[in-house]
Amino acid sequence: MKNRDHAGVFIPPPLLFVVPLAVAAMVHSRRPWPIADGTSLILTLGSFIIATGIAIGLTSVYSFRKAKTTVLPAGRTTTAIVENGPYRFTRNPMYVAMSCAYVGLALLLNNVWALLLLPFVLVVVDVFVIRREERYLTAKFGEPYREYCARVRRWF
Repeated sequence: MKNRDHAGVFIPPPLLFVVPLAVAAMVHSRRPWPIADGTSLILTLGSFIIATGIAIGLTSVYSFRKAKTTVLPAGRTTTAIVENGPYRFTRNPMYVAMSCAYVGLALLLNNVWALLLLPFVLVVVDVFVIRREERYLTAKFGEPYREYCARVRRWF
């Protein structure tokens, strides 16, 4: 019998960011819609946002590893509530990190299409990943998780 002690997320969340970005790149190759005229400011801003996302992501993964729990929600058991590192400020720093990387890449690619797809990506992540994770964590950890949710925002 399969282990059912997981959030019920069956698509690795990074794919929810990568696939729309790839679609936007394909659309952009046929119908270019640049954000700006290739200014160095947009490249600098994009690079800074990506670096911010990487920093948030690495510290998030480190916090999970330190707590000896899984980083990937897709079919894996969570063993602890992580409340340190970036989890003091947001319950979803890995998704914040992926969102930063997505925006930064959209800027580096100078691709309006990618920015237009971002709200759709965020809704899909919220509905099909974060809400499932939160139902699972509430059922598994109960009051300690509800108290954590009361103290820490979902997103920034």
